[in-house]
Amino acid sequence: MLNRLTLVSVCLFSSGLIAQTTPEAELEQARIAAREAQSRSELEEKARDRKQATLTPDELTKTEETLNLVKDKRVLERFSDGIKGFRFLFGGLATNSGFAAGMEYHKDLGKSAWEFRSSARLSTRLWQLYDLELATPERSSRRRFGSFKVQHRNFASVNYYGPGPDSEKNGRSTFRLEDTIYETRGGLQPFKNFRVAGDFGFHQVNVGPGTDRRYASSEQLYNPPGMQRQSDFTRIAFDASYDWRDIPGTPRDGGLYKIRHSWFHDQDIGRYSFRRFDMEAQHYFGFFNDRRVIALRAKSTLAWAKAGQSVPFFFQPTVGGSDDLRGYRAFRFYDDNSFLMTAEYRWEVFTGLDMAVFTDAGKVFPKRSQLNFKDLESAVGFGFRFNARNTVFTRVDVGFSHEGFQVWFKFDNAF
Repeated sequence: MLNRLTLVSVCLFSSGLIAQTTPEAELEQARIAAREAQSRSELEEKARDRKQATLTPDELTKTEETLNLVKDKRVLERFSDGIKGFRFLFGGLATNSGFAAGMEYHKDLGKSAWEFRSSARLSTRLWQLYDLELATPERSSRRRFGSFKVQHRNFASVNYYGPGPDSEKNGRSTFRLEDTIYETRGGLQPFKNFRVAGDFGFHQVNVGPGTDRRYASSEQLYNPPGMQRQSDFTRIAFDASYDWRDIPGTPRDGGLYKIRHSWFHDQDIGRYSFRRFDMEAQHYFGFFNDRRVIALRAKSTLAWAKAGQSVPFFFQPTVGGSDDLRGYRAFRFYDDNSFLMTAEYRWEVFTGLDMAVFTDAGKVFPKRSQLNFKDLESAVGFGFRFNARNTVFTRVDVGFSHEGFQVWFKFDNAF
């Protein structure tokens, strides 16, 4: 009996001891754990400090440094915004004009929502363009828009290789195209992204010998329709477009689809009246957070003259140049009708610079029934696009074809 009581007492005493010492032990363990955690945190912080002290910033390339400087100094904004309505212009003339620059004056006319704009451009090959315009901007939020415009062009040596798809590369000639166009235009936006418009124009045209002494003048080699006898033209046109591109200057998603039907009437000699139908579709597929874009375009121009008449060669569509068939010289092919397809893969290298690889295919043809995928000329190439404020301000494209290669330096996007 005594042994049993002794055993119970020992057990009870032991339990009491455990109950009395456990809080102190747990407190001591917590203190030890806190000290260990603090020590680990101090060691980690010291390791981070040592690592950060040895880090060096990423080195930027010269191109990145230049683009960042242009962006930080707002160089492009200074050029595009101008000073007191005046600003510099670069480009804007037809392909093969040489480097072109000029000045523009722009002024908002108060609360009337109208704008006045005037510009003058001159190229290194002495090509000229002057214009005056009074317009309501065709903004996406505007339901009605209109404009009055006068434009004068003097292109001293435009390329002409003869008519049709079989013209020869070594058959190059030149002609002077000088014209003045008076135009009034008005349109509506009945619902979002969709616009319809019409315009009336009067063309005063003067075509003559080219000034480039390296090549024969076009009338000497070909005497194309509209070269010898001059005429003025009236033009009536209607067009419609649906534009749901996300950023019109540098689209990465959406599309643009448009059609235009024009009537040209010969005012003087009754030999060159004709109709013309233009259609174009563009579509953009963006992926990888829109840093990669597949851009597709197809367009065609179809023309037909009245019985016994013909389309003047300077109004014929052309294929070849900086915007289509980029592996061929500017204005390489002329005829009454044309068809063109383009595909580009564009990707962002870094902020302000995109690259692209492209393929072009197209042709000209004398009969509308030849609108098909047969006998297409083709070109491939690559390019660089420098952009700011969602607009391409410089583009360099290199195109290759069986006729050689061409390098294009432009101040706008291909499409």
